[in-house]
Amino acid sequence: MTSIQEHFKQLMEQHQCKDLPIERDPLLVTESMHPAEAFKFLAENGIRACPVASEAGNEIVGTLDLRDSCGYIVETFLTNNPKGTTALSKMPSFGKSRGYIKATATDLKEISRVRPFHVFQPDVSLLVIAQALATGSHIIGISGGPDEKAGLSRVVTQGMLLKFVAPALSNTPTPVKAAMTTPVTSIRVTDPVLKGFDLMASKHVSSLAAVDENGMIIHNMSTSDVRIFFGTSELEAVTDLNMPLEDFLAKKRASGAKHKTMAPISVCKEDDDLSSVVTKLVKTGYHRVWVVREKKPVGVLSLTDVFKKLAPSGDKDKDCTIL
Repeated sequence: MTSIQEHFKQLMEQHQCKDLPIERDPLLVTESMHPAEAFKFLAENGIRACPVASEAGNEIVGTLDLRDSCGYIVETFLTNNPKGTTALSKMPSFGKSRGYIKATATDLKEISRVRPFHVFQPDVSLLVIAQALATGSHIIGISGGPDEKAGLSRVVTQGMLLKFVAPALSNTPTPVKAAMTTPVTSIRVTDPVLKGFDLMASKHVSSLAAVDENGMIIHNMSTSDVRIFFGTSELEAVTDLNMPLEDFLAKKRASGAKHKTMAPISVCKEDDDLSSVVTKLVKTGYHRVWVVREKKPVGVLSLTDVFKKLAPSGDKDKDCTIL
């Protein structure tokens, strides 16, 4: 029987970047934009990352990623609340040199260069793209676009590529446990929100399993929740990070009920079929599924995990430009 990796490789080598449907024009920010406004831009547009263009707008200098906002939020909160921060002692980084983006940062010049942006030619195979996305990059770029988009014809996300290939993976049975990440990074729903942002920043993860006193998962905290802190056109900013995580996330659920957004979590079991769970990811638009055993999280299957399993990283540098 053909392995899921072999099947995926054969499928990807049959297609090129230009075969992917264009879902939207590339969204960019410029390196002169203030970090708070830039992170809010990502949240408003429902995207996890975007390219950062130079001041002149004619070249890409790096990537802005919501993962970087977590440390910035921690530093901003501590700067604005130097005393009386009850959550401070519960922070994983308490008493340590954090190295997060400083609250005093006024532009994206240094921030964006932390994460290089990879640009590929339109005729590169999708296998090369999948291998690039398997490294943890949420997005890559395709060249051949207009000058006002810094030469980008499109930005491809992990979700876009998975949506394209998911229907072809149904005949290659593989259990979820073969691809999931373990152990899980979790947080109690009664813990202060500050601890959650600090955990994601210090552990370099995009999400946390929010559990009750018995260790059972009941919520999900992710980098997408920065929208609650920064606020959007549909959600008033909530900047008190001393409040319990459950109360903080309730603000999102209240907005979700009003605007019919997605449910807070999705779960599966270790022995569930990987292709079925991938189909769930595509249909829901989620970035991860929590793997549970007796309602307790034992792993997580993210989009990055899926691509790591399907397309182990190869030598992509010969086919792309790193900006």
